[in-house]
Amino acid sequence: MRTDVIERTVNDSMLTIADYLLQMIEQAKKQKDLELRALVDQKSKEILKDKPNLSAEERTEAEYELYYALMKERQLHLFEVKGNLAGTFPVDRISGVQIFQEKNKFYGVYQQEGKDPHRITEYFPNKEALISNLFGSGEFEIFRSRTAFRSNDGNVFLLHDNKQFRLHLIKPFKFQSAYENMEQARLSIVKGELKMDSKLRARAVVKTLNEYDIPTDLSGKTVSITGISMEENGVRVSLEDTEKKRHITLPDLAETWVDRVKEHPRMKAAFDEFIMDSRSVGEGFLSFYGLEINKEIQTKQHDFEVVTDKEGSYIGKLHGTGKVKKVSPSFSSEKEAEVQLDKLKKHIQLEKEKEKQKENPVVEPSFEMHEMVEKN
Repeated sequence: MRTDVIERTVNDSMLTIADYLLQMIEQAKKQKDLELRALVDQKSKEILKDKPNLSAEERTEAEYELYYALMKERQLHLFEVKGNLAGTFPVDRISGVQIFQEKNKFYGVYQQEGKDPHRITEYFPNKEALISNLFGSGEFEIFRSRTAFRSNDGNVFLLHDNKQFRLHLIKPFKFQSAYENMEQARLSIVKGELKMDSKLRARAVVKTLNEYDIPTDLSGKTVSITGISMEENGVRVSLEDTEKKRHITLPDLAETWVDRVKEHPRMKAAFDEFIMDSRSVGEGFLSFYGLEINKEIQTKQHDFEVVTDKEGSYIGKLHGTGKVKKVSPSFSSEKEAEVQLDKLKKHIQLEKEKEKQKENPVVEPSFEMHEMVEKN
């Protein structure tokens, strides 16, 4: 899908949410007798009731936007961040959880690009107690600007997929989605990055559409879905592209899409995203990425990463299975590990250049070059 189509679709969706939230916040200002917890609970239920077509991610963002606006209105003290930074757990490249130490006490702060950082926990006697209370575990790993926690049952959770922790002061936080192990979590992160590769994504979309005999000329476009009906061989979807009527058949379609189209008979949608939400087609799409991950990772001679856990930061080599082989000792900081990784990459590059010189020797003898250096 073209980037401009993705951005337009997302922006339109978020504008609708922002509009709705502004109305709710205006109502909330008239209800100052209510506690923040009760008010957010009430308004969150209204979001679910009035906007049933929002995705889970959109609802999570809408709830946070509401909470953030209400805090700005009523609890400015939560934006008073004092003390020294004692640790950071990135959610992604634009947000994260920071641990601050104020005298002999610790508290958690959520920071996101474009917003003021704010407290999300009370005070704790030590950093370990804070982390365990907030995330339910002290076992974590930071990989490619994502933080994963391992729960007591062995499952692994990514903060990026569980942003409800931002409401921790008013709502107890429980992880919703999980991976069986850390390897699966790492592969999920790599897969997400591969999906952002426009060329790779285009190949995957076209391959999947061809597999299910779906017209590829609609890829990258926004279409109007005018109807859905159940047929013997699948789900028949009627749509319009620049006033031209089309019909496609999908093997299966998520119930959420069926409900959306029934509620909005002429619903506009980005074609690629609509197709990929089809259960069967989506599986083919994801299986493509499963194969592509192994190919992309395993064909690289060196794929070194900085990985951070509670023992420190180290350099590891990533394999196509998601496993990481530790190839360095643990360093005291992630910054130090990054410096060592940069040295390692330069060393590898230098060795590659030496190998090339052996295969294609330079005409001038190396002796003369050394001699010139000595004279200088």
